[in-house]
Formats: sequence, structure tokens, C-alpha cells
Amino acid sequence: MKIQWIPHIVLLVTFLAMSGVAYGEGEQQCQPEVVVFFGNGVWNDAEDADESTSLLEECLEAHVSGTNLDGIITYELAHNPSEGYLEDLLETFEQDLQTSYSLFWNYLADWDIMPDLLQDKIIEIANEVDAAVVSANPSVQEHIEQYNTYLSEGKTVVLVAHSQGNLYGNIAYLGIDPQYIDGFGMVSVANPDSYVADGGPYTTIDEDFIIGSIPLALPPNLDNFFGPLNWGDIWGGHSFIKSYMASGHEAETKILNDVVTMINELRAKNASTEAIEIVNTYNILGVICGNPGTTLVTIPQDACITEISTYHWCDGGQPAGTHSLYNINTGITYGPFSGTIDFRFWVSYPNTYVPAGNYEVIDSEPSTWSHTNSGGFVLIKGILCY
Repeated sequence: MKIQWIPHIVLLVTFLAMSGVAYGEGEQQCQPEVVVFFGNGVWNDAEDADESTSLLEECLEAHVSGTNLDGIITYELAHNPSEGYLEDLLETFEQDLQTSYSLFWNYLADWDIMPDLLQDKIIEIANEVDAAVVSANPSVQEHIEQYNTYLSEGKTVVLVAHSQGNLYGNIAYLGIDPQYIDGFGMVSVANPDSYVADGGPYTTIDEDFIIGSIPLALPPNLDNFFGPLNWGDIWGGHSFIKSYMASGHEAETKILNDVVTMINELRAKNASTEAIEIVNTYNILGVICGNPGTTLVTIPQDACITEISTYHWCDGGQPAGTHSLYNINTGITYGPFSGTIDFRFWVSYPNTYVPAGNYEVIDSEPSTWSHTNSGGFVLIKGILCY
């Protein structure tokens, strides 16, 4: 085995200093996973909240089918415990006023003058869902932990919040780890609050008389049923399923479009376009000629690999071969990638996504691959996925 010394040092230093990023025709951007949460409102027990989450998943998956978001979204529930406020309101109306449900909705539609008793009960309910009450709820802290966990894994998180879920979401936003905040967004539905976290989009329909009874709530911005009421929704046009996601109506389309726009904006905001050095086993001391044996490297996080170079000081000027990356955790091989020769450096441009893990670097001509006792000289560059 022959050791070659200093003649390669100037060449090696020059190459490392000048080596740039080259992108092939098939440049691939990282595709971080997306987690869409549904944050339910009041008057939703766990079963109702699950049903709403499932409907959101069904509709959104159909909406993004065949697009860049197809197959990368998962769905979770940020459950907000129900206190049965609307049932209390109906009970109050029925027991204290001794009248019919139809008259109740007429009052909400402003067709008749609302009795003071009913007005007082609505104000009481509005106070119950005040942000100060929500902030003290332990569910908020659970939600913050969930969001931060996914964000720390490099995922994009979008909360679709309905009704009181908006209050939970607005407060949870304040608890997001600042280093991950650009990966979190909120799409508001039937918002009883006066704003949406970070200025996110919202949908409140004209027919939602529950939100319409809250003075400081964001104003309605969509006429969804061409009339004062949605007679199919006994909750005064407030139901996520029966009013806001009613099939074929404008609110459903707007909500889905808002979610897609939010996801794409967050992904664009966080997209990395600069390739950095991920692996470098070069040194400036000396090289050994001959087969280096197994060369193992670690890619610390998911990445789009843009460049691989190996050093062939001992090759005698033969044409460049190929590179491959073998993931020893999964058994999957990425490559081979054809190289070009830059004097004694073989350089390939894979533009290929690989997951984080431990890899064996495979050079098609190990007999001329310069190395140390620790393995072959290799430089790997790429765009890290966040």
C-alpha cells in the first residue's frame, strides 16, 4: 500500500474552496410532511370532534388529489372539551320561556324582538368562552406540546379551528417555540374572537347566528345559503359539518382553498434553497492508494443530495465512474449517479431526496479511490429538509 503525500494538497484545498453547487434538470426540493389539526368548538363531544376531523380529511384529500400535496398530509384532532353551552341555551329557552324551538330560531334571525332573558343567556355563554377562560384550560398546554413536537420534527402544522377552537388556537400560537413559529399556521372557521393568529384567513357565514350574537367577533364574510337560515342545521348555522362544510356550498370550497394556500405559503417560507456541506472526510495530510474498504457516513437529517465527490488521486487519469448511497438502516440504495471528472475528483449531481440515517458511500472504482485508514475521501452537499 503506497502513501502519496503533499503534491495533492494545493489541488485539494483549491477544489474545496471553489467547489460550487450544480443542479441538474431534475432538481428536487425537500417535501416536509404536513400535519393538519382540527380544533373543535363548543358543543362537540369527542365523537362529534372525530367526525368533523374525518370529514375534513375526506374533503381535503379529494381537494389535493393529483397536486403537490397529494400523499404528504396527516390529520390530528386538537380536542377542546365541550361544556354543553348551546344545550344550556336551548334548555333555558324551553324551560324559562315555555315556547317552541321555531320561535327560538326566529329570535336569532331577528324576525322577532329577543327577550331579555335570552339575550342575557347568550352574553353569559359568550363570557364563558372568553380567552381568559380558555387560557387556563389544560388542553391548551397539551395542544402547544403537540404542535411543538411536530414542528421540531421538521413538519408543517396547520390548525383548522372551528368556533371556540379559535380561542384555543390563538392562545396556543403564543406558546409555539419561536424557532419553529414559521412552520405553524391557522385557518379560522366561525371565529368568536376578534382576530386570527398571525393574520390567518377566516370564514364566517352570514347564516351563523351564534357568532353573529358575539359583539367583538370577526364579521361574516360569506353568504352560504342564500337566505337568513340554514334550516338543516339546528345549531343556528354554526355546525362545522352541516353549515360550514355543507357539500357544494361556497364555505366548503373557501375553507379547503384556505388550507391549501396556507400549507403552500408555509412550505415556501421555510424552503431551503442553499446547499450546504453535509459530509466531508477529506484531509490535507496524505492519502492512501488502494481499496478503502467500507466508507460509512451519517446524514443527520432528511436532505436533497445535490453533489457527491470522491477523490481519485491514484486513478492514473481514467474516466469518472459512479456514486451510490446505501442506507444501512433501511437497505435501500440511492443511485448509481454518473460522475464527471474534475482532474482527480469524481463529481456527481444526484438531486435526490434521502432520509436521515447511516450510509455506505459506494464508488464504482474503489481501487483508485484515495483514502485514509478511516475510509475513502468523500464530500457530500445537499439541501436540508426542515
